[in-house]
Amino acid sequence: MKTIITKKNRDILKTLIVILIIWGGLSMIYSPIILPDPIVTLKSTLDVLMDDSFFRDVFITLKRLFIGLSGAILLGGILGLLIGANKRISNLFEPIFHIIQATPPISWLALAMIWFGLDGEATVFIVFIASIPILIINIVEGFENIDPKLIEMGNIFSFSKKQMLFEITLPSLKSYLKSGITIAVGLGWKLVIMGEVLSSSTGIGAQITNSRLNIETGKVLAWTIIVIVLGYFSQRLIDIVFDFRSKGENYDFANEQNRKGIRRLCSIKRFFPRY
Repeated sequence: MKTIITKKNRDILKTLIVILIIWGGLSMIYSPIILPDPIVTLKSTLDVLMDDSFFRDVFITLKRLFIGLSGAILLGGILGLLIGANKRISNLFEPIFHIIQATPPISWLALAMIWFGLDGEATVFIVFIASIPILIINIVEGFENIDPKLIEMGNIFSFSKKQMLFEITLPSLKSYLKSGITIAVGLGWKLVIMGEVLSSSTGIGAQITNSRLNIETGKVLAWTIIVIVLGYFSQRLIDIVFDFRSKGENYDFANEQNRKGIRRLCSIKRFFPRY
């Protein structure tokens, strides 16, 4: 395992070195206003980090991202479960999802600016509305790929709806939910910054706008690097949360450990019947 991690880190380091070399070469061709060199960008990044308003702007952006994603995960998760479990509900909501998916985020932002104004609510809205279909699609796909043998075994042993949900359905959907949240978080970072750049006077996006207006390209790149780092750590946080309780767990019926777990639950159900 240590060898694999070391090799991976070595490959990442090589990629970063190549990027820096290309970046440095291009900065020698273009003026600093167009593309400052990596050293200048590093100094600008340190200036941004030392600014008194840094943590305030990061907190504002994180709050907007969190509110938008939390609402999307909650509503998208509930709708995904309902749609995945009921074909009629799926047919009912399918046209709505197509409309939401086909609408460009910039159109949602323009509408949100009219509806909610320029105080940050528009940014929260576009993160929320754009992330819902991602969660729903992934959860519904998870329903379609639940091992039918698990469902068959649950029916044979007369599992209650609660047991079917918590012992078979939710564990089978875990990887799909993680995938949906991962994609939504990645998209959310792009949308929240775009929303702040175009509609807000606070947050990271607003600082990028101020740097652009002052022709401070180094600070634009500095804030961009900070967003990339924050996005990376948010993705790592998702991995930690999902791997905390059941690292490496697989709910495939072919897995012997899961078969034993199902059989153990069935045996308990036999000895303690419900009246």
